[in-house]
Formats: sequence, C-alpha cells, structure tokens
Amino acid sequence: MVALMAAVGCSSHRQPSPMEAEARQAGTEAAQQLMQIDRTDTLSMQRSILDAKCVQSKYALARDSDAVRAFDDGFATTLKEGDASLYREIFPDRTDKE
Repeated sequence: MVALMAAVGCSSHRQPSPMEAEARQAGTEAAQQLMQIDRTDTLSMQRSILDAKCVQSKYALARDSDAVRAFDDGFATTLKEGDASLYREIFPDRTDKE
C-alpha cells in the first residue's frame, strides 16, 4: 500500500517539456512577424498565420501538449502586448474573459 501511494505521489510531479522554451520563443517570433505586416495586406497576414500554425503543428505532431500551450501563450501574449486590436480580432473569445 505504501509503495502504491509513493508511486502515485511521484507521478504527480510534471516534468517540463524540453521543447517548452523553444515553443514559447517560436510563438513570440511568429506574433512579431505578423505584427510587422501591413493590416491592409490580408493575403500576407493569412500566410503569416498559416506559417505560425505550421510551426505550432511541429509540437502537436510530437505530442507535446505543453509545448503547444507554450507556443500559443507566447503568440497570444506578444500579440496582446504589441497590437491589442489585432489580438481582439484573432482571439475574440478571449477578450471578454479578461
């Protein structure tokens, strides 16, 4: 019984993903690239968003949900801090919760 409890207790400590920092940085860079595009150039903006999604999918294909969340967080946080109106357009469901 004690061994079972010890095993369960040890498994609750989550190991950080080795790709988490890389993913957060990639999300930040993707948002920065998007913010540099002229808002009237919608084709380039769509391409930038698709490029970001391709980078994010690298972490999803590796089945690293922590890295996917880190990418998303880096992207959204950078966008929110750098261009709040664009953030609200891309994430309308998040803006009313904040």
